[in-house]
Amino acid sequence: MRLVQISDCHLLADKHQALYDINPYDSLEQVLSLIAENPPNALIATGDISGDDSAESYGHFIALMTRYLPACPWRVIAGNHDSNAQFLPSLSGYVLEAGSSWALGEWRIHGLDTRFVDARGKVQSEELAAVGNDIVAHQKANHLLALHHNPVITNSWMDKHLLENADALKAWLSNYPQIAGIIHGHIHAETETTFAGVPVVSVPSTCWQWDLAPEFAVDDAAPGFREISLSPDGKWTSTIRRVDQ
Repeated sequence: MRLVQISDCHLLADKHQALYDINPYDSLEQVLSLIAENPPNALIATGDISGDDSAESYGHFIALMTRYLPACPWRVIAGNHDSNAQFLPSLSGYVLEAGSSWALGEWRIHGLDTRFVDARGKVQSEELAAVGNDIVAHQKANHLLALHHNPVITNSWMDKHLLENADALKAWLSNYPQIAGIIHGHIHAETETTFAGVPVVSVPSTCWQWDLAPEFAVDDAAPGFREISLSPDGKWTSTIRRVDQ
């Protein structure tokens, strides 16, 4: 089972507008074109679909997904930039909500909405409880958890925007060893680490990349995505691909 993760598209109503010298519409189109060369079984977008809270930005996302991956099922979770009145109405039917896991073969993909205040994140106890109940209901499945905010510090300027109550997630994970991995977005960078003994990976943005340095900086790495191979026995591996490779 091949699952592709994209994140932090930051689409704008104006398809021709650029930020940080990158047009987010054009760069997402390049990423999806690369993915379409070998279409995956499924795709998940881990937040910040919009960059300006507009209904048009979500319309652009749906249109590009339909154009490049018409036969690929996909889901999204919310990021801090999706804290607006357009997110749910625009993406109704695609949002991966806590307690309603997505079945992919022998795997169940779970989503958490970690939106809190401004760019900061927080897990809610009721969402964790809903995911826990879902795991118990599917004991024979393998489980992957998706959220937007990073639970692990990066020792960079982005840490002021991380998951504020990561300890609550850590305590919850100790009760659910069935979780084989965690994927997240938010930091616009490729990382691989562990959290509470669970492998954790992030993914490049489909537009501009952040330099995980002490002071704010933009990295010149190309936009990209993460391709995740999910094995029936519960093992998984992943790799990053970028549009300049």
